[in-house]
Amino acid sequence: MKDRVLIIEDDEAMRASLTQSLELEDIAVLQADGLAQARRTLRANFPGVVLSDIRMPKADGFDVLARVQDVDSDLPVIFLTGEADVPMAVRALRAGVYDFLEKPCSVETLLRVVRRALAHRRLVLQARRLESVIEHSDAAAVHFPGSTTASIQLRKDLRHLAGLKTNVHVHGEPGAGRRLAAHTLHFLSDDDTSAITLTFSKPERTRELATFTRWDDRTVILKNIQTAGPDERERALAHLRGARGVRVVTTADRPLDDLPSWKAGLEALGETVSVRVPDLAARHADLPLIFENLVRQAARNLDTDMPEISAETLDRITAREWRGNLPELRREARDLVLGASERNDGESAGLAEQVLAFEKSLLIAALRKHDGVAVRAAEHLKLPRKTFYDKLARHGIEPRAHKSTQD
Repeated sequence: MKDRVLIIEDDEAMRASLTQSLELEDIAVLQADGLAQARRTLRANFPGVVLSDIRMPKADGFDVLARVQDVDSDLPVIFLTGEADVPMAVRALRAGVYDFLEKPCSVETLLRVVRRALAHRRLVLQARRLESVIEHSDAAAVHFPGSTTASIQLRKDLRHLAGLKTNVHVHGEPGAGRRLAAHTLHFLSDDDTSAITLTFSKPERTRELATFTRWDDRTVILKNIQTAGPDERERALAHLRGARGVRVVTTADRPLDDLPSWKAGLEALGETVSVRVPDLAARHADLPLIFENLVRQAARNLDTDMPEISAETLDRITAREWRGNLPELRREARDLVLGASERNDGESAGLAEQVLAFEKSLLIAALRKHDGVAVRAAEHLKLPRKTFYDKLARHGIEPRAHKSTQD
C-alpha cells in the first residue's frame, strides 16, 4: 500500500504546492480545506500521516490535533505554519504533535519529516496487525471466544497473568471452565516448562501423584482443592515447599479467601493472584459462538465433517439456561455431530459399521452413567481397562466430555 498524507490547508495554492512535492516522491495525497472536510478521512488505522496548517478559520490546527487523538492517538500530526512563535511551538509539542515546521520550508526538510512520520506509522500499524493476529488465535481466544464483557475480561486476565511469575488461583461455578482456564494460563506462558496435574476429586489420581516428587521447574496444577482432605493438602504443600522453580495454579469452586488453610499454605510459597471464570449465564450473548466452537471441536475429535448448525438449533441453544455450563453444552454439540454423522452414514452402513456404532453408543452410555470415570465405566461393561481404553481411542471418545459437571 502506498504511503499517504492527508493535507489540511485552507490556502488552495499552498495545498496544491504541497501536494505536488509529495506526489513527485510517489506519496499519495488526500486534500481537505479544513477539519470539517477532513473528518470523513480521519479514522483509526489510517495508513498515513496528517500534515495540517495551524491558523485556519473555524477550526485551527489544535482542533485538528484533538480530533486525530480522539480517533487514533498514534496517528502522527505534523504542524505547518507561517506565523510560528516559541510559545505556540511549545504548546504544540506538549499537546502531542509529531513535528513542527515553519513556512516556508524546503522540500527536502518537508520530505525528511514526512518520511520519518510515515515510517513510524508503518511500525505502529504492523504491531497492531500482529497483536490482532495473536489475540484472535492464541489459547485464550480459542478456548474462551466471545464479545461479551465477561469473555473479554477473562481473556485479558489470562493473558496478563500468563506473563507473571506469580501463583494463580482459578475459581468459578462447576463447569464454567476452571480446568480449561488453568491449562490456558500454562499454554500462554512464555516459558518452556511442562505441566503436571493433580485432581483431588479423583482418589486414584491423588494417590498416584501424591508421591510424585519431581516437581522442579514445572507448572503444577492442583484441581478441585476444595475437596482435598487435611492430609492430602499438607502432603501437596510439602512437595511444593521442597521443589524448585515451581509455579502453582489451583482451581476451586470458591475464592481462596474461603479456603483459609490453602490460602495460608500457598501464600507461604509466594504471591498468589486470583482469577474468576464466569459461567455461561454471564456469557449468554456468546452462546452461538461458543456452541459453534464446541461443535467444531467435536467434529475434529470424531474425525467427521463439520455439520450445519441451523438457525432453529441456535435459537434453542440461546433459549436454555445451561445450568450444567460447558459440559452440558459440550454434550449437546457432540450429540449434534453424532446425529449428523448417523444421518449421513445410516443408509449405506453395513453390518460392521452398525456394530461399531452400537459399541460406541454403549461406551458413551457407560461413561455418562458413571460421570465420565473411565475405570467405573470399564467395570460396568465388564471389560479389562486396557481393552476399554483401546476402544475409547478407536472411537475417539474422551471420558471427560461425558461428566455431568466439569471444571
